[in-house]
This record gives sequence, structure tokens and C-alpha cells, in this order.
Amino acid sequence: MSSFTRKGCSSIFNLRNNLVLWVWILAAITVASTVAVVVIINRRILPFSQNELAEVTSRNAEHQIAARVDDAIIYIEDMQIAGIDPSALEEWTEDELLADLAVDRGLENVRKSRLLQARARQIYLRDELLGNTYMSIPFPDSAEVLQYMNCDSLVFMVERHYYQILVSEESMADSIHERLLSGENFQITAERMSIGQKAGIGGDLGFLTAGELVSYGVPEAQALIEGLGDVVTTDYGWHIFLVDEIRPLEDTSRAVRSIADDIYRQRLQSARDSLLVIASAGRDVFLDSTLLRRPDADPSTHGNEAE
Repeated sequence: MSSFTRKGCSSIFNLRNNLVLWVWILAAITVASTVAVVVIINRRILPFSQNELAEVTSRNAEHQIAARVDDAIIYIEDMQIAGIDPSALEEWTEDELLADLAVDRGLENVRKSRLLQARARQIYLRDELLGNTYMSIPFPDSAEVLQYMNCDSLVFMVERHYYQILVSEESMADSIHERLLSGENFQITAERMSIGQKAGIGGDLGFLTAGELVSYGVPEAQALIEGLGDVVTTDYGWHIFLVDEIRPLEDTSRAVRSIADDIYRQRLQSARDSLLVIASAGRDVFLDSTLLRRPDADPSTHGNEAE
């Protein structure tokens, strides 16, 4: 072998040895670095595990899951805040499963869901505000109610024996009123035509003060009648009233209870109106009045007329 060849082999061998040496050096540095990092991490994690483990455990306990469907969760803490009864959990779970299935089948209108969520938030916050406000409004006592009643004795200190016919359409009320004016029997007509709760007994509402009738939305002038009144509209429908007897107030306790409820409702409504004035100040509010339902277009006929 020539000297050139021996020198080349020697150079290659030395290079190989140098590469091996550097590999070992780099490996040693890597191992040392890894050990150092592990030691540092252990030193940092150990105090956290010891000092904060109890706190983390406590926080998890406070947020114990009451029910879960995938990412939808109800915590026990949230149930207490929202007043959810534990008996409703099974229903909530089933409803969430069905809702998810509806989404999977493409039945969700995202815009509608968003509007419903906003409406639910509106109702929740409205009730929180009104409930907080109403708590400070006192219920009138008997002395206060009697003083109020004595200020208008014709409305509150006189009883009238009322009969009523209640129907859902204005044209029907007008037709019945014409027949009554012609002499048709009021009580028999009430039994046949009225949708009121007292229709079965000829529409007999018993003795009431005009003020009690006014509290149901009847105009005062139409409550202070003798004989047959005109057709009157309220939230309940179209009414025809008949008064066949008038006397001084006898059942004072009944009238006081009824008027006290009405005074309290007026106070609540006044407080609500005041809140609306405050809330609307400085805000841009628009309401398309053409979309509002007219009172004579589709009246409510719940049958909860004055009794």
C-alpha cells in the first residue's frame, strides 16, 4: 500500500474518531440538559401540587356535574342559582338529546334560536328588576282603602246587582243588544249566548260596586248604570251589563279586599311605568305601531270576567 493510501486511511480513521467523539459529547450535553430540565420542573410542580391541590379539589367539588350531554352541562351550583328542581334533570337530559338530534338533522334555525335566547334573557332580567322594585311597594291596609272609597262614594259605597253577557265578536254583541232592547229576556239570552263563567246562571254576577267592575277594565260610565247598559269592550271580549237593583254597600269586607287588590295593582303598574321612563331615557326606541293587534281585531276571551 502506498504512503498516500496509508495517509488517506489514517485521515478517514481520525475523522471517524472525531465524529464519534463529538456525537458522544452532544449526547452527554443533551442528557445533562434533560436532567436539569426535569429537576427544575419537578421543583416547580411539587410546591404547586402540595399548596394548590386542596384548592383545585374544592373548586371541582363546587362545580359538581348534575347532568351532562356532551358539552352541555348543568352543575349543581347552577341548579341552585336558577332554582332548578332535581326532578327536572331527567327531562333536561332528554330534551338536550332531542335538541341535539334536531340539530344533527338540520332542523335548527340559528336566527330563531338566537332570538329565543335573547327573549329568555329579557324575561329573566325584567323579572329580576320588577321583583326587586315591587318588594318595596306596600300593600294598602283597610283604613287606607276605606279612605280611598269614601272619596267617591257613588263608585265604591253603592252596590249594584249586575248581570252580564260576554261574547267574542262585536257584531254578535250588537245583534244581541238590539234583541234585548226589543224585549228579549236577558238571563235566557245569557244562558244561550254568553261565554262568561256565570252564563249557566243567567250571567248573574251578584252585587258589586262600580269600582270593582272598573278594576276589570269596564269604563266607569258603563259601570254606573241602571237597567240595560251599552255594548262595552275589554280585554276579555264584548260585554252587555244589566243592573236590576241598587243599594248601599253591605258587604264592606269584600269590597275592601277587591279595591285593595286594585290599588296595589295600580301601584305596581305605576312603578313599572316609572322604570320604563328611566330605561327609555337617551335610548333609540322604535315600534312599528301598524303591527300591533287592535283591541277590536282579535279579543281575548279567557272567560275571567268580573265575578
